[in-house]
Order: sequence, then C-alpha cells, then structure tokens
Amino acid sequence: MTAEPVNGYDILDKVAGLPISSWRYEWEPDHVRHLGPMAQDWHATFGLGDTDTMIPGVDANGVALVAIQALHRRITDLEQILAALTGTRPA
Repeated sequence: MTAEPVNGYDILDKVAGLPISSWRYEWEPDHVRHLGPMAQDWHATFGLGDTDTMIPGVDANGVALVAIQALHRRITDLEQILAALTGTRPA
C-alpha cells in the first residue's frame, strides 16, 4: 500500500460542487429514500475506485474526513483573523 497526501481544501471545493439528490433504487418501495451523490458524479469528481456504478464506503468516509479537517482549519484560521481584528482571544 502506498499513501499519497491530499489537499483538503481541493477536496472541500469538490465536495461543495458535488450534486446531491434524494433518490431510491428501482427495486425499493416508493417510500424508501436515500440522500447523496450519484455514483457517476462521484467518480467523475474524485476519480476514486474502479467503477462509476457505486461509491465505496472507504472512499466516502475518507472524503468526508478530509473535508471536515479542511473546514476545521478554515474556521480556526478565520477565528484567529477575527480575534486579531477585534483584539479578543480566539474561541
């Protein structure tokens, strides 16, 4: 296994632009709904996995975690800027 670093801000931007919809599998009853991106959009956006017909859980979790980390860094940076501008301590 080889690991490569990723840019969380790039992933966050991709997540922000990813179409999300409510949908159901054709074989499910009409009242059953799911929420998320279409596998084709996911694969086109992230290029992860080897198919555009499913979203592997490990990839969905990884994208979510790196996006959360990027949001945390962005908020922390903005809190520090705000504190510097207002003369207060960051939260």
